[in-house]
Amino acid sequence: MRARVIFYVLTVGIATVLVTGVAAAGSIGAVAYKQPSDRHDWMRYVNVRFQYAICYPQDLFVPQGEPANSDGQRFLSNKDSAELAVYGGNNALDQTLSERLSDTANRLADSSGKVTYKVQKANWFVLSGQSGQAIFYAKTLFSHDQFKSFELTYDRSAAAIYNPLVARVSSCFTDLA
Repeated sequence: MRARVIFYVLTVGIATVLVTGVAAAGSIGAVAYKQPSDRHDWMRYVNVRFQYAICYPQDLFVPQGEPANSDGQRFLSNKDSAELAVYGGNNALDQTLSERLSDTANRLADSSGKVTYKVQKANWFVLSGQSGQAIFYAKTLFSHDQFKSFELTYDRSAAAIYNPLVARVSSCFTDLA
């Protein structure tokens, strides 16, 4: 009986690591994981400095490496002009989440675009919209006086490829602090 319990605990622990793609503590990691019904090969990027994680389809996006300040990473599509940018930042300007939402919306939509969807909760917001031929989707988490954000942008002609990815990328974008 004891051997069965130990086997069960080890099996569950290993399965948890494989399914969630947990990276080693204190390291930047990318771990592959795939759901049976998913046609993409997903990887997980972990940012140690700002303590967040996000998943991305590695068959579509190529990581560009972290900048010297280790605040995040850009992922560029190997098929078209799509981009996934993920980054963290300290709240040096003492902005409210509403102010950050407004700044993000204005920057992404610019003068010719429009925000078509936005939701704000106590410690996060999401927004999406269009600017010219580009579609954008952004999510920001706020904790420990830090903003942790991702932005996915792609051409409207590629919506059939990227629209289905938005929910998965958004749901796996997590605050690790």
